[in-house]
Amino acid sequence: MTKTGTPGSDDKPVRDIGFLLVPDFSPVCFFSAVEVLRTANRFLEKPYFGWKLFSQDGEAVLTSAGVAIAVDGPVSTDSELDILFVCAGFHPEHYCGNKILAWIRDLDRHGTSLGAISTGTYILARAGIIGERRCTIHSENFASLQEDFFDLTITSGIFEIDRNLYTCAGGTSAIDLFVHLVSADHGEEIAASIAHQFQHDRIRNSTDHQSRSMRLGLRVKSEKVAQAIDIMEQNIEQPLTSEEIAALSGITPRQLQRLFKNYTGRSPLDFYLNLRLNHGRLLLLQTSLPIIDVAVASGFVAHSHFTKCYRDEFGYPPRLERKKAL
Repeated sequence: MTKTGTPGSDDKPVRDIGFLLVPDFSPVCFFSAVEVLRTANRFLEKPYFGWKLFSQDGEAVLTSAGVAIAVDGPVSTDSELDILFVCAGFHPEHYCGNKILAWIRDLDRHGTSLGAISTGTYILARAGIIGERRCTIHSENFASLQEDFFDLTITSGIFEIDRNLYTCAGGTSAIDLFVHLVSADHGEEIAASIAHQFQHDRIRNSTDHQSRSMRLGLRVKSEKVAQAIDIMEQNIEQPLTSEEIAALSGITPRQLQRLFKNYTGRSPLDFYLNLRLNHGRLLLLQTSLPIIDVAVASGFVAHSHFTKCYRDEFGYPPRLERKKAL
């Protein structure tokens, strides 16, 4: 059993940062964040940043890797924190209990800044504290967050800082977000030193978008194909025609057909259909939306057409996909 606590010193940290650990959270994201704080304290030669770990009941929490992480205590309304970060992973919607949501709202009312690592953004949204502020979440969970909270301003950035709300997409983006937190207090020089310590080539900012390996590879080969895919992804619920995609990409329909065949092995519409079906698959796995609503959100008018296309693509119908999520 592993435990991470505040730096060993009698001095009270200037910044008290809390981490609410939710079952199945990503250890990579969490430890990336804590390591930035630890390294900052080392360079500052004092425990400027302190951290405490919480779980709903005060018991150890299993990470997505099955490793138990001990915590300092349960969620408590008398916790004095400067910032609380919610660390979540798979199926954050399963961990939105009343006790956790009430604690988050109470901290928000008392002026505590709030943040989320990876899918922790979903729990903050369920607590109703995001409002009109920008936020981000892991790209795989973007669709489900948008469907459940359609009024949120969700970006594709690796992290977002909007007033006293801090969210990041997970993975190594936690390094970037926490380096920015350190930089805000101590300047760019120490931030650069921390990035160098982690062999982090550069400190990314909120204008950097989450990477998708397939798209990055295609962008190197064909900027126009990557641009067309961007357009497709922005128009899932109301699909465009090949002619419309080509026009928005600044090429002819014939050029679009040729480029997609050369670089993806599919026609543009077949590739587009695959994007829409994978969008629907994520909604089936991550939300409780009725299948007909998932079909509509994926650009299908009829349930039967969605089911047929889904079976053709994945080898089984949407209702079996939904059972996997239960």
